[in-house]
Amino acid sequence: MACRDMLMRTRVSEVMQPCSCFVSSRDLVTKARSLMRTSGLRTLPVVDDGKLTGIITARQMLRVTSTRSNIPVAGLMFPPRLVATPDDTIGKLVKDMIELEISAVPVVKSVSDRTISGIVGLDDILRHISKSSKPKLTVERIMKRKVATCTPTDEISRVWDIMEEAHFSGLPVVRYDKRKRALEVIGMITRSDIIRSGATRLAEESDKGRFRSPPRVKSLMRTPAITASPNMSLSDAVELMLKRNIGRLPVVEDGKLVGIVSRGDVIKACL
Repeated sequence: MACRDMLMRTRVSEVMQPCSCFVSSRDLVTKARSLMRTSGLRTLPVVDDGKLTGIITARQMLRVTSTRSNIPVAGLMFPPRLVATPDDTIGKLVKDMIELEISAVPVVKSVSDRTISGIVGLDDILRHISKSSKPKLTVERIMKRKVATCTPTDEISRVWDIMEEAHFSGLPVVRYDKRKRALEVIGMITRSDIIRSGATRLAEESDKGRFRSPPRVKSLMRTPAITASPNMSLSDAVELMLKRNIGRLPVVEDGKLVGIVSRGDVIKACL
C-alpha cells in the first residue's frame, strides 16, 4: 500500500530522463538502425523541430532489407501508443505501460504542446521504487512459473519473433539435464543483444537466400545467466536488476528453472 501511494504521488518530472537518443522524420533508416545498435534501444522517438512527431521501432527495422535502407524514417514511423507529460503521476502511467506492454514512454511538455521534454522507462520507475520503498515480498510470490525459453541452436530470427510477439525483453537459454530431468539455465539472450548485433534484419533477408547459415543463439547469448532464487527478497531482486541493467531474472532452484520475474512483475506487485 505504501509503495502504491508513493507511485500515485510521484510526478513523471521526478523520474524522467533527458531524451538524448532520437531521429527526425527526414533521417534515413540507416541512422535509426545505427542508433539502435549503439544504444540497444528498440524504440526511438521521432523529433522534428523539437516536437514529438512519432516513433520508430526495431520491429520495423526488421522489415527493412539492406537494399531498401535508404528510405526516410517518415516512411516507417507511426504515432506513439502512449505519451506522458511531466505532471502525470507515475502510478497512472505505469499501469498503462504494463497494460500496453511498453517499456519506455516519450514525455512532452503538455497535452497541447508536443515539445519533447524527456523519456521515462520502467527502469527509471524501478529505480525510484528502490530508493523510496522496499517491497517485502519474495520472488516466489510474484514470479511467473510458465517460462518461454530457447536453446543455443535456435535461429536468432525465431527468437526475435518470440520476443516481439510476447513482448519479452529476453529469454533464458536452456538445455535439458537428463539426470535431473529438468531444464538448466546456461545463458540469457535479450532484445538489446540482438539489436546491437545488427541481426534484426535476418528473418527477411534469410528468406531471400542472403544467409546460408543464419546466426544462432549460441553466437549472442550471455553466460553465465544472472539468476534469482525463489526465496530471494523482491528488494534484492530489484537491486540486482538495476545493478546489472537487466529486465528479467530466471528463477532457479536446485539447478532447475522454476520461473521468471521481470521489471513489470515487480512494479505490478507495488500497485
